[in-house]
Amino acid sequence: MSAPQLTGLQKRASKYVNKAISYQIRPGEVIEGYFSGFDPNSIDRAVIQMSNAADKTTLPLMTVLNYFEGVEDEE
Repeated sequence: MSAPQLTGLQKRASKYVNKAISYQIRPGEVIEGYFSGFDPNSIDRAVIQMSNAADKTTLPLMTVLNYFEGVEDEE
């Protein structure tokens, strides 16, 4: 069985896997963790491994991509 093909967004985002992310969802609520890969149930969601090792969440892949591309632009 072959590995699933990555979408264009997933290919762009794949270079950021295992990088730290600190993303403010709304005022006073921040997600901190590591971008650990892609949600196997939804091609447009990114899995974020939270600082607490037992917790994971997902964010829209485009949000994660915009975050990392914005961080690189600032450097």
